[in-house]
Amino acid sequence: MSDPGCLRLPLSVYPGMSRFVLDWLGGDQRFLKRGPAADRSEWRRPAPELVAALEGSNRAWGLEVGDQLKAWASGETVTIVAGQQVGFGGGPLYTLAKVATLLKMKRELQALGKRVTAFFWLATEDHDLDEVAQLSVPGDLELIHLRATGARRSRRAVGPMPVPESLITELKTLFPEAGGVWLRPGVNFRDSFAALLGSVIGSELILIDSLLPELRRAGQPLFTKVFQRWEVIQATLQKRSLELEDAGYTPQVGARESGGHTLFFEIDDRGDRNIIETPRTIAPERTSTSALTRPLLQDFVLQPDVFVGGPAEVSYYAQLAPLHELLQIRVPSVALRGHLLLATRGMLRFIDRYGIDPVAIFSSPDAMLEVLKPEAVASVKREAAEGKKELMRRIERIGDLALPADHALARAINRSIGHIEYHFSKLTERAIKGIVRKDRERYSAARDLVTALRPDGKVQDRVAGWFPFWCRHGRYLIDRMVEEVDPDADTFKVIAI
Repeated sequence: MSDPGCLRLPLSVYPGMSRFVLDWLGGDQRFLKRGPAADRSEWRRPAPELVAALEGSNRAWGLEVGDQLKAWASGETVTIVAGQQVGFGGGPLYTLAKVATLLKMKRELQALGKRVTAFFWLATEDHDLDEVAQLSVPGDLELIHLRATGARRSRRAVGPMPVPESLITELKTLFPEAGGVWLRPGVNFRDSFAALLGSVIGSELILIDSLLPELRRAGQPLFTKVFQRWEVIQATLQKRSLELEDAGYTPQVGARESGGHTLFFEIDDRGDRNIIETPRTIAPERTSTSALTRPLLQDFVLQPDVFVGGPAEVSYYAQLAPLHELLQIRVPSVALRGHLLLATRGMLRFIDRYGIDPVAIFSSPDAMLEVLKPEAVASVKREAAEGKKELMRRIERIGDLALPADHALARAINRSIGHIEYHFSKLTERAIKGIVRKDRERYSAARDLVTALRPDGKVQDRVAGWFPFWCRHGRYLIDRMVEEVDPDADTFKVIAI
């Protein structure tokens, strides 16, 4: 490892990485093109009402973005966009990785003399309350899960819902220094997320509420077109899903049991989202997009040049590509967000010193350290295998001698063989653990590494919240992530903070 503060690994090592994304990064463009977006010959000036609403909502969150919006509205800028659910406390670490990717791309384009507008789309219309009403805090040996007491499943869009007081109380118990408007009594998930993010990154990004009425009205022509071509769109999605399956991939969004894909929801007077089964005319403010139509609305209204997404969002675009053409929506260049995991310098020195296999980082301390004692471990396995083989030979000999006199012995022997194999396996496992745990310092370091990078058996950036890291490191966390993040890369990094 040349840089003691950074470990670069192939994305194929990242647990659970989408095979489609890996193939796409490797050059397979059958379902999703790579490279620059199409020309902007049919770019449309956004409605003044939308521009004003965006400026007003961002000002309410403490961000001054008026000049950026004016430049965007005039068509003078390169437009890049990413987005995320409005999770409590800012959500998991990969949310900040998306932000860092946007900031890195924006600054690199500006260094080339380009004017850039960067939007961050707040997915306030999602109704997964369980997902947003929680925060996982890295602990010494495991994650500490903060969850709202009394929260129940609902179909209500989460953005306007108030953050449960129990969740705020839990957070302040762990982080007494936490405060500000994002934790004020009665604050909703949208305003809490936006105010926190704005306080951390400043006004470099323009935040956009997906439920903003002016945004919905700007999307009315798209909604109408989708309703008019409903059956054709359903058939197109079904065809693309079959094409993906034939290529060995799983479509990111499956059809409902009824056979159709969910395209829109209607938001009722209580704020609940109800699936629209058949096309009909409804007010744009009541129209809520699904996972499949959200990118279409974003691309129709914002007309981005680049969309930055995670593996699932990249896969959405592979499924949606035919609809952009069908609905005459310009397809942005799609870029994969950078993938970053956080560790201490001591952890990275441990990896470097002992030449740990990158795959072993995401296993267990025992499995990781097994490679450091290959001869001893191999000897234990060899002795156990030979011992079991010899014992089995003796049992077989006993059976040959006794079976003519006692045929019932066969059943007893078969039962004994099962017990013996089990205990030999357990004995071998315990012996290997004893070897690798001899060096307590190394075991402790390996345990800390596994706990940090794969807490609760899941990859760090997908479960651990970024806010606890921010409390510890402040602005340095953002600067470090922006410095190290690699947009649209087939590698990921473990960086020291």
